[in-house]
Amino acid sequence: MHSRSKRNSVSFFKWLAIIIVFFTLSLSLWAVILNKEIVSKLEYVKIPLSNYYGVYHLNGGINDINIEFILDTGASESMISKNVLDRITEKGNYNVDHLEGGYYSLADGSNVFCERINIKTMMIGGYTIRDVVFGIMPTETDNLLGRNVLDQFKKWTVNKNLNELTLVK
Repeated sequence: MHSRSKRNSVSFFKWLAIIIVFFTLSLSLWAVILNKEIVSKLEYVKIPLSNYYGVYHLNGGINDINIEFILDTGASESMISKNVLDRITEKGNYNVDHLEGGYYSLADGSNVFCERINIKTMMIGGYTIRDVVFGIMPTETDNLLGRNVLDQFKKWTVNKNLNELTLVK
């Protein structure tokens, strides 16, 4: 009789494990379906990226000036060169507010003092972004689009297979 109750308890635990696995899979599937419903109701923008040697580039615009940016998810603020600022302000100062300058820590570990501006409106992928702070590098450099732009969105992802940036409004 003892071996029979042992077999019943083993059978019970097997069934319990199967039920738990089934329940967990059901919850996971429900979460995926719910997430797809939520994402499908959100507005989003897909922006093409160019990939040069593992660095993503995208196009933007300020004051009808086309600017190529490097997507830099490690930069807390976006950066443009003094040359780009001069081109922007040639079209008019109506979109630029000058801010107090500040020190920036660069990727090489050095610190540099930069002029700072607020761009009232700029375009990325046909989408208007408002109030973007840029540091102005005193020397010629790549233009960086940093987290201060990305963090204006509820969600952002980079699809490396399709070379695109998705911004969820």
